[in-house]
Amino acid sequence: MKTTGKNILLLLALLTAPMVAAEAQESVAMPFVDNALNPRSAAMGGISAGLSSDAYAQFGNIAAIPFSSDNLAAGVSYNSWQPTAAGINAGVAGAAYRLGRFGISFGASAAINQSYEGVSETGVSLGKFTPIDWQVGAGVSYLITDSFSAGIGLNYASSVTSAYYKDLNTFYADIQLMYVIRQFRISLSGNNLGLPVSSASGTKFNLPMNAALAVSYGNVWGRHGLEAGVEGKAYFGGPSAMGCTVGAEYEYDSLIAVRAGYHYGSEKNGLPSFASVGLGAHVFGVNLDVAYLIAAGNSPLRNTFSVGVGYSF
Repeated sequence: MKTTGKNILLLLALLTAPMVAAEAQESVAMPFVDNALNPRSAAMGGISAGLSSDAYAQFGNIAAIPFSSDNLAAGVSYNSWQPTAAGINAGVAGAAYRLGRFGISFGASAAINQSYEGVSETGVSLGKFTPIDWQVGAGVSYLITDSFSAGIGLNYASSVTSAYYKDLNTFYADIQLMYVIRQFRISLSGNNLGLPVSSASGTKFNLPMNAALAVSYGNVWGRHGLEAGVEGKAYFGGPSAMGCTVGAEYEYDSLIAVRAGYHYGSEKNGLPSFASVGLGAHVFGVNLDVAYLIAAGNSPLRNTFSVGVGYSF
């Protein structure tokens, strides 16, 4: 057990080395790269890294693709993110393809924020502007042994905040290792690993980089299926913060799924604590999914919901 613990700590150190080397800042840039939630993940508290592969593996679960029972999974979803506080309309699209021992993933997301009235330093109206955040990426994973896989995803992100200041643009990477033993999956990952971006004033801000450790369990008994997991995250580069998520999915006869989860997070990482529930239906390869976040009355996540459709075979 001591040797295993040392190995895990060593892997965490290797994955987070780029984060520790970056200069710490008081806040982070592009927090949306950490919030590309799809209906299945959102319904389970936001957990993804330790679960079985789905269409949105590019944003959280690349190493799971080679273990998938599906050859191809694709999907699109709509998220009404913080509708009361920020009114953000976001969409996520993804696809995951298993080719022998290889896995290939694609993903894209876009968030349209509330419009605002621009005003110059002299008080002259500059008209309305609608900020847009978006990202796109691709990844590859490989089944090194029958029980162990590794994956890496490369992404490009852009934040268009004003018509009068330069856009924020950056590349970042996600790295994931996964070990499967019987019905258990153990995942270790480094997420949002990228260089700092500069604001209009030249101030540099880091991405919401983090290291995540997840453990999940999945099994099927006749017509009944269960998948459940727990995931912990440690944020670096900006304000130090911790987050923990638990989520579960019960599926009947591969037709109907009921999901629930809970995320505990620090306000420093921009994702407050919330509970979540959701439903899924799977018929002739087509799946429909919905999720709803349950948050406190003063939480910006109150009334956030997500819906999506996908296909797999």
